[in-house]
Amino acid sequence: MPPSAPTPRLRLSAFQRLAIATVLATLALIAIGGAVRATDSGLACPTWPGCFSAGDFLPPAGLNVWLEHTHRLAAGVVGLMIAALLVWAVVRHRDRPSVLWPAVGAAVAVNVQAALGALVVLHLLRAELVTAHLGMGMAVVGFLLYLTVNVSLPRPSRAQGAERDLRLARSSLAVAGLIYLQILVGGHVTGVGAGLAYVDFPALGLVTFAPVGSEAEAYNVAHRVLAVLLLAGVLVLLARARRLGASGWLLRLPRIAAWLVALQVLLGIANLASGLSFLSVIPHLAVASWLWAVLVLQTVLAYRLAPAGSGSGADRPSTAGALAGSSR
Repeated sequence: MPPSAPTPRLRLSAFQRLAIATVLATLALIAIGGAVRATDSGLACPTWPGCFSAGDFLPPAGLNVWLEHTHRLAAGVVGLMIAALLVWAVVRHRDRPSVLWPAVGAAVAVNVQAALGALVVLHLLRAELVTAHLGMGMAVVGFLLYLTVNVSLPRPSRAQGAERDLRLARSSLAVAGLIYLQILVGGHVTGVGAGLAYVDFPALGLVTFAPVGSEAEAYNVAHRVLAVLLLAGVLVLLARARRLGASGWLLRLPRIAAWLVALQVLLGIANLASGLSFLSVIPHLAVASWLWAVLVLQTVLAYRLAPAGSGSGADRPSTAGALAGSSR
């Protein structure tokens, strides 16, 4: 019996590896930022960019101080990685707008995020600035994922873009927009200290309601209602992907999103039960960023790749094959 042919290995270019590493580093940075907020370390370094003075980049020992300082150092590393992506995109991919402009967008967004980080400290954790800082971090993730997919997949052929493919893409975009809004509202819930509003009503927004008498209560209710809508949206997206004959990552990603939403609900309940323990607050934000990343990836892939069965297989490369075929 002849030996079976070896499975082809997925080969990524150096630029692709850097793009993927930058996405992962940015998600890690968001998790560190969540740890800073969950441990009330946001003002442990009261100045910026140094910790206790403008040039103080080696502050004294202390958990809260070094947690905040590590957040800033990690942000600097991510900024350098994005700068490298931008230079590389300008030098090697300037003829590909779908690669160049996301690199520009990520560079602009990360600088705006850094400026917002400074303002957050200087304005003593003003809720609106903290929320904007979080939202800009998610925007950085979005730009980086868009870049990564576009540099990894071949340019779409004219055969792509069938009407039902576009329906799946639009559904993915709508749910991605919903999770982005939910992240902003959730961030603002923390910023205004509304996390434990209605702590005695765990099912509020789902099967029970209560009067709203303050801004904090309004944001808490909105966050819970959006959680229900997001769960429904992800389940509808998964059902639509199946109905449209999606396969591969276009079906796998909605499944992952559904599991992540379920995990988020459990973490939200844990937040209430634990009185906002950092053990549940930190993963709650981290999982939210993963869910955002999954839905952005789903949206970009849905526009780039057609679901199985919607056209000629020769014109519609699989995700793995397309990634392996890109070497520049």
